[in-house]
Amino acid sequence: MLKTLNAIMDKVLEAGTLLSLLSMITVVSIQVFARFALPKAPPWTEEAARIFFVYTVAFAGGLAVKAHAFVAVDTFVTMLPGKAQTILKMVIYAVTAAFMGLIAYHSTTYISVGSIQLSPALRVRMSYVFASTFIVSFFIAVYSLIEFGKTFLLLRGGRS
Repeated sequence: MLKTLNAIMDKVLEAGTLLSLLSMITVVSIQVFARFALPKAPPWTEEAARIFFVYTVAFAGGLAVKAHAFVAVDTFVTMLPGKAQTILKMVIYAVTAAFMGLIAYHSTTYISVGSIQLSPALRVRMSYVFASTFIVSFFIAVYSLIEFGKTFLLLRGGRS
């Protein structure tokens, strides 16, 4: 059941990342074409590109935790013995999950503030844009907890 849920979550985030990235590429291509071929580029393209970029990052954040793709300075960590490294990784995952959970919780207020604001060019509710804060923080927290659990099981199994 958990593996199925994890697989569904992965697919949804991958699809969201891909769709956002392709949308951003399309909008930027329209903007480039318009600058060269038309007298004036449509003003909505810059705003749309920014929004799609933000959503690309939001959907990819959790997947980056899963893939261990975030930059890490591990000079200090590699000096520690294997078990201490594993415990430190668990602490980092736990602190990351707690911090991102806190951000996800408070982002709901941020989203509600955006419900009364419209974006300047596209005229969409800013709450839709601000929802990306919840998405990235929630999924980084979830994937950090998953990695914490994997690391804990690794430590418990004695293979640090």
